[in-house]
Amino acid sequence: MNRSIKPQPHSRKKPDKEKRSLGPTKYLFILLAFFVPGLLVFIWLHVQTVNLSYDIAKAQKQKRELMEINKKLRIQLANLKSPERIEGIALNQLGLRVPEKGQIEILK
Repeated sequence: MNRSIKPQPHSRKKPDKEKRSLGPTKYLFILLAFFVPGLLVFIWLHVQTVNLSYDIAKAQKQKRELMEINKKLRIQLANLKSPERIEGIALNQLGLRVPEKGQIEILK
């Protein structure tokens, strides 16, 4: 009983390593296709947020400066409207004088 065993051809083919490794690579590319644009959008939004923060700070500074100018202008307006100042201009620059008794007549 001398039988020799011959190797039989396999009915299944061995998968090529290239085809097998293509599967995970394909998933990696799909993952990167979603991750990279998402990352770029995130970075763009962050840059926009920082730029808006700078714009807000600049606007707040400008508001403070304008409020200070407004305060100074209101003080200047009050000084210009003061009766003492108007009386001084009338007496000194325009040559007017205070009315004497009897020069003022009240109309009814």
